[in-house]
Amino acid sequence: MSARVVVVMSDELRRRVIAERDWDRLAGVADVTLLPDPAADPATLLAAPVCVTGWDTPPLPSSLFDGTHGPRLLAHTGGSVRHLVPASALDHGVRVTQVSAVLAEAVAEFAVMSIIAGLRDFVPFASAMRAGEPWPALAARPPGRLLRDQTVGVVGASRTGRATLRRLRPFGCRCLVFDPYLDAGAAASLGAERAGLPELLRRCDVVSLHAPVLPSTVGMIGAAEIAMLRPGALVVNTARSALVDSAALLAAAAAGRARVMTDVFDTEPLPADDPWRRADGVVATPHIAALTAETLHEQGAVTVDEVLRYLGGQPLEHEISPSAFAEYA
Repeated sequence: MSARVVVVMSDELRRRVIAERDWDRLAGVADVTLLPDPAADPATLLAAPVCVTGWDTPPLPSSLFDGTHGPRLLAHTGGSVRHLVPASALDHGVRVTQVSAVLAEAVAEFAVMSIIAGLRDFVPFASAMRAGEPWPALAARPPGRLLRDQTVGVVGASRTGRATLRRLRPFGCRCLVFDPYLDAGAAASLGAERAGLPELLRRCDVVSLHAPVLPSTVGMIGAAEIAMLRPGALVVNTARSALVDSAALLAAAAAGRARVMTDVFDTEPLPADDPWRRADGVVATPHIAALTAETLHEQGAVTVDEVLRYLGGQPLEHEISPSAFAEYA
């Protein structure tokens, strides 16, 4: 009898993330059930040893992972799993995988793109061209800045933070990194200098956020920290808005003390009348840093690979350990 696998996400998301070839690979070795609403059929979820989830999966009851029944593997096609499974599940023998390694590559590329676009004022120039601003007025605007000659601070040596540092190295810019779990030697291996957060904020022309949301990181960039920024510093946030005092950052942008490229917000979807959509000094995008056609399909393929490894008794490649869960899950 085939193992049972329950895929807890909408059919629309399943088709975006799990390509038909990967769905067929999974269906070839398992009895697969698509269950958009687990509350409608809890018995099916309880009886399945494997549960595949996505970003539209509703929170799952913690009782599902108490070690007495329910899935023994939760394979998430996204990054953070904190909203889906409690840390105690790992103590009960439940194994958890996710695809942060896949997402990191796309987000890092987006972060570096945002840094360059922000330094060169790409969006304001393009918008002014579209609006018909005269060519002489465009030419008289202040010039942009060269990434090579900037000091870039990376907050958080997460997978994405490290991938961002790797992409920055060829540009020749000086890089600082803040992460309490990173020592000076590890920072140097990433081509960066280890620095405390206040030092990084004061020294850097660009600050790119890549820390996970933990009790210790929520609000880590508050009003006091924003006041430490160099005048005109560029802040890039492709991580989570909870890391920052959004009101203070928006005020700094409006006052011309900072410029902001942000892909994340306190409220998502962002309301049409939210000031982040049209504030001066801000370029906002709708949480798309990881969203590429290639990345979506890779998320599904890697997840299916993990499920097949699990069912075949092979080692998992993207499993979250208890310590890793505490740090970044």
